[in-house]
Amino acid sequence: MQLSLSKLRPLAVLMALGIGAFVFADSVVGAGISSYSNNITTNSALNYVEVTSVGPDSARDITDNSLAEFDRIEHVAGTSGWAQIDLAIEEPENWPTPNNPGAFTGTPFISGITPKLVEGNLPAGGPGGKDILLPDMGQGQSYAKFLGKEIAFVYTKEIAPGHGEPAAITLRVAGIYDNSSPGTDGAQAAYVSGTLLKSTLSNARDSAKAITFPRAYVRVDSAEQVVNVQNKIRELGYSVNSVAGQIRSLSGLFALLQLASWVIGGVLVIFCLGVGVSVGGSWIKQRAREVGLLKAIGWSGGSIAGVYMVELAAVGLIIGVVGAALGTVSSLLGTAVFNGLQLELLPVAAWATPNWLLVAGALLCVPLFLCVGAVGHVARLARLDADSSLRDL
Repeated sequence: MQLSLSKLRPLAVLMALGIGAFVFADSVVGAGISSYSNNITTNSALNYVEVTSVGPDSARDITDNSLAEFDRIEHVAGTSGWAQIDLAIEEPENWPTPNNPGAFTGTPFISGITPKLVEGNLPAGGPGGKDILLPDMGQGQSYAKFLGKEIAFVYTKEIAPGHGEPAAITLRVAGIYDNSSPGTDGAQAAYVSGTLLKSTLSNARDSAKAITFPRAYVRVDSAEQVVNVQNKIRELGYSVNSVAGQIRSLSGLFALLQLASWVIGGVLVIFCLGVGVSVGGSWIKQRAREVGLLKAIGWSGGSIAGVYMVELAAVGLIIGVVGAALGTVSSLLGTAVFNGLQLELLPVAAWATPNWLLVAGALLCVPLFLCVGAVGHVARLARLDADSSLRDL
């Protein structure tokens, strides 16, 4: 038998392209959900515990020993002591205005909590040892003009109880952050590395005085473990708080996001059903003349029906494989492109592979729906006698 699909080739191509498009869309959505889920549960305010030395549950100061104690708790990925120190631009010619000396509060950079940058580039670990991040606006003035410059800042160094003198430190402005919605760090926070802040604090006070921190931030390896870590820190005698502790569960949020993938899968099934039934039915109609020839040489109706259905299933499998291949290639390349664009609303992981469950479903559904669309026509053709089938030859 000759497999003639020239008249139906456009529909078959449309079906393959449609499958590829749905696989690609699902891959992009899935990669976006995966990236977002990983970021929000491992590098956001949700996986931090805030520890304070002032509160109803607190009876201890937070010191370097406290931070080491927190580090030993299971599921803790890191700790940061929080404190602030006043910094001002030293040289008047660098002041934003004659009446604005550029007064900031030096604050430790804590990934996942610090506001986002609007200008400049920042390594994954935060600012370097001599870098500083300034707010974009302050007292009606923009600080963006300082980006990339080395600026001398001064702070007060204690030389005797109640007496101090200015001490200078030169830092490079590595970035400008958005301070349009100031948090607990304040609108004039200037972010530096924790190491730099600690050394500056040590230099600013009497060497005999140990550094204590008003707050500390404990990063937990997963948002799901935050409450457990929070309880263990409370048992040590500290007052604690966390965003994750105020949220009963994140599962509802991620279930809602993953619903998009199920919607894409459902639309793909409907698409395959509609096009598959049309292709299958039309393809079998074109085979009516062959039935007479087969009947004339002794084929039974059941044998003819079985062969036609096998052929149709093979055609469906080929269409599904082509569509899945197109979707796989476009998924790998497309997610790499989206990742390179660094879209804030779509933080897609690069080189994401398709949802193999969706691909397997397409490979199964296409042959099945082609056969479903053809089964009635096949049954009618198989019942025709040879004379009726050959009448139009």
